[in-house]
Amino acid sequence: MVKDYEMPNDIRSWGVYVPEEAIERVAEVLKSGWINTGKHEKELRDLFRKKFLVAHCVAVNNGTAALRASYQMLGIGHGDEVVTTPYTFIATNTSLLEQGAIPVFADIRYGDLNVTAETIEEKLTSKTKAIVIVHYAGNPVDLDEIRALADSYNVPLIEDSAHAMGSKYKDSYIGQTGDLVTFSLQAVKIVTSGDGGIIATGREDYYERLQEISWYGVNRDKKQTNLFLDSLPDDISVLGYKYNMNDITATIAISALDHFDIPLQKRKSIAETYRRELKDLKTIKLLEYYRDRTPNYQIFPIHVEGRERFARYMWDKKIQVGVNNRRNDKYSIFGRSKSGQMTPVLRDLPNLRLADEDTILLPIHFDIDNDTLDYIVDSVIQYDKLK
Repeated sequence: MVKDYEMPNDIRSWGVYVPEEAIERVAEVLKSGWINTGKHEKELRDLFRKKFLVAHCVAVNNGTAALRASYQMLGIGHGDEVVTTPYTFIATNTSLLEQGAIPVFADIRYGDLNVTAETIEEKLTSKTKAIVIVHYAGNPVDLDEIRALADSYNVPLIEDSAHAMGSKYKDSYIGQTGDLVTFSLQAVKIVTSGDGGIIATGREDYYERLQEISWYGVNRDKKQTNLFLDSLPDDISVLGYKYNMNDITATIAISALDHFDIPLQKRKSIAETYRRELKDLKTIKLLEYYRDRTPNYQIFPIHVEGRERFARYMWDKKIQVGVNNRRNDKYSIFGRSKSGQMTPVLRDLPNLRLADEDTILLPIHFDIDNDTLDYIVDSVIQYDKLK
């Protein structure tokens, strides 16, 4: 079996954009004598705040850590129910399991693969500790409606925005508003540092607590220590983790943020071509996009009739297409045990069932040139004519 990092040099599903200057910047950090969390990590946070107009942000070592720290900060723990999306990479929900919580899955809207206020409300109970949404594919959810719902039930909302850096909802960047908004800097994201994460928050008290949770219960920006004897404060009252981002990682992310608009505009151009050329096909259904939102097109999912046949057809043409994630409730780790038996896949999520059967990703990344894009589009159109 071929490993993902050993994939043939075809038209790949994913691409990595790292500016050339990142190499020189990282070399300078490596030679500096300080590669742990330091001035470059702080520079990254300042740059992120200014670029996306967020009030406060914390840098961590991956997007999953950003989620886990947010869940911990809210006190989500054993037996708590959290209403969440089942259509996401598993990290959104395995992080809840790590806290001892119970993910309660709401159905999605087939047209955009996002949960809605209506599907979330159906799952809310007196045991609900929080709501988690994902801005799937960088296409924002109905934020106004979902926030109003969360407020009416006095339940905190976490926005998993691993796909959504630079996306906008009603002219505001994702993360510009909201109490807990997490981002990923994983390898194939528009802004990558190899791996990394950011937590944006509009609340100063959350920011202070998250700083503590991300490094052993200590806020590195505030600690006053006697370096001659002890680098830690006299007391630590918060249980924290080893989630801090080092300066090597931060430096790569700074370079990526400095050039953010380059890969973003390339994705936008590719997506506009897909939307224009593929909109009237018989076997292909595009996602719904909305005038009051600006997606970043982190990925480009489509619905296709005969998904496996389509995938084989495209791979035969050296075009890598694939599934980003499966419905999370199919995995036994999310099943609920009753008399030692695992419950079957949930059956009250009809839109999820449809999406799980026919959604697939078209390639979208910086390395796709115009000739390659034309070839992909023509191949999809030719598949459609086979029907």
